[in-house]
Amino acid sequence: MAAEVFERIGALNRRAMSMAGLCYLAITALICFDIVARRLLGFSSGATTELSGYLMAVGMSWGMAGALYERAHVRIDLLIQKFPLRWRTWLHFFSLCCLLVSVSFFVWGAYSIAMDSWTFGATDLSSMRVPLIIPQGLWALGFVLFLIATVAITCRSLVLWWGNQPEKMDQMLNARNYEEEAAETLRAVGESQTPSKATGHA
Repeated sequence: MAAEVFERIGALNRRAMSMAGLCYLAITALICFDIVARRLLGFSSGATTELSGYLMAVGMSWGMAGALYERAHVRIDLLIQKFPLRWRTWLHFFSLCCLLVSVSFFVWGAYSIAMDSWTFGATDLSSMRVPLIIPQGLWALGFVLFLIATVAITCRSLVLWWGNQPEKMDQMLNARNYEEEAAETLRAVGESQTPSKATGHA
């Protein structure tokens, strides 16, 4: 049951990562539209800077949980790899607890900012007068997803520790090595080529 919940949270985080990617695609589209409109049509949207900032913030917060699940956050782990397995798992768990405390502060701060904007009916200064509760609420929701992912991984780590499985715990909490990244790249390339091969065969 616990493993199933863990996997469902992971699936939710992968969807959130897809939404984060769409945010960055939308930023590209907005900038390209503004450039073309100014060069060829003689006008500007007047809100590209603000909207791009909102999309960047939302994309950042919505991508954090998935990056944690995929072990994709940048980490400097040169020293920790020198420790024995037992020490390594404890250090991983300690860093995870520190992350849990930090993300809790992120959630509290983002929620406070969003609620202040809701209370005062704050809007941005662009011509669109976007209510700030919308981007700030989505931004805060991304941190909530990050917190849920951190709690899930913490609980999963405790289960592995209680079950005397330090190898699995170390594998789950350790940063990805170059072999795993290369295997993931090769797998993605193979999956992208599968439809074309099937079409050519047909």
